[in-house]
Amino acid sequence: MAMYLPRGSVLWIEAKDLLATPAGTTKIWNKVTEHNRSPVELSIDRIERSVRTSNGTLRKNHIADKRSFSMSWDMLPSYRTLTVDGGWGAEDLRQFYLSDDGKKTFNIRINLAKAGADQSSSGYESYTVSFNSCNFTVVKRGLQPHWNVSLSLNEV
Repeated sequence: MAMYLPRGSVLWIEAKDLLATPAGTTKIWNKVTEHNRSPVELSIDRIERSVRTSNGTLRKNHIADKRSFSMSWDMLPSYRTLTVDGGWGAEDLRQFYLSDDGKKTFNIRINLAKAGADQSSSGYESYTVSFNSCNFTVVKRGLQPHWNVSLSLNEV
């Protein structure tokens, strides 16, 4: 039985549920587990052009702000049935990363729970991203493998 987290999962991915029975054919919002998640790093990359004018002043032309998201999990169970909150486990993330949808751009929701409550249905921040990197390491093999997973996403 999944545990209810009052602030919800920080990351939601819009994707087909490849490990569902039968396999999903339409995209839905899937929560990624909070099970042993390390801190989430949210970075902003400012794209701008700066030019020093002839009189010595600096002129800046702001083009865009692009966000980067990095997160990792330690000892993450393979499947969502074994995570504390029922969110995507290591195999779910791995299958999505290797799928055609994981090779393209996709939509995510970031639930920062700014008001102290779950914002997964409203108040979330939505981005279109692509994978920058994704690493999977099997750290424990038993009845169920446990993984160390790290991923980095860049806004497009």
